[in-house]
Amino acid sequence: MLKNKKGFIGIIILSILFIGILFYFQNNKKMNYKKVLENQNYDIVYDKLKTEKDQVPYININNNIIKNINKEIDSLYQYYLIYSPNGFHYQYNISDDILSIIITASVIQPESTHYDILYKSYNIDLNTIKPLKNEEILKKYNITEEKMKYYLSNKFLNYYNDLIKQKYFTEEECNFKCFLENKNVENILEDNNYYINHGHLELYKYFNIFTDYQEENYFNEESFHFVIT
Repeated sequence: MLKNKKGFIGIIILSILFIGILFYFQNNKKMNYKKVLENQNYDIVYDKLKTEKDQVPYININNNIIKNINKEIDSLYQYYLIYSPNGFHYQYNISDDILSIIITASVIQPESTHYDILYKSYNIDLNTIKPLKNEEILKKYNITEEKMKYYLSNKFLNYYNDLIKQKYFTEEECNFKCFLENKNVENILEDNNYYINHGHLELYKYFNIFTDYQEENYFNEESFHFVIT
């Protein structure tokens, strides 16, 4: 009886060890990205064009959806070339089989006299070769749209309070609602470009900094970069 009990316990322990080992390898295996490459001589993302100030990415995956994304990137670059180019570049990273790319470009919009920053991100599940929507990215990090809205509202409120403290304007001159309207972020969840950087979720969000209060002297390019996790 005692031997049977010990044998049963031994089987349970071995089963737990087997499941643990299986779980470990399932969650730590690395995808063989060579399988999806369009051109084996290049990395999964490489420079289609590179000059002293411009760096245009090409996603090296043989897939119709990716071909359309590459065309979109080309169109973005052509648009940038029209409007007084001042630097077009990108970063990319692979985290948990998700390819993430963030493109940054400085442009002068029509009828404008100053540079704006254009951001565009792409997040691609390399297992399905499908782009991830913003809602899917937030879900991956267990972040609801309400939480993101709260997070960003607080970030902008901090900017607002600091600008008042530094006497750029008074609360009477421009309340928080006025401030957000001046920034063109009435809907704070629009125009959000998520970038997954070594497993961390980051957000690039451009907003207007050129107002009657000379706020361009307060903000810089880092002001548009938010580290979420």
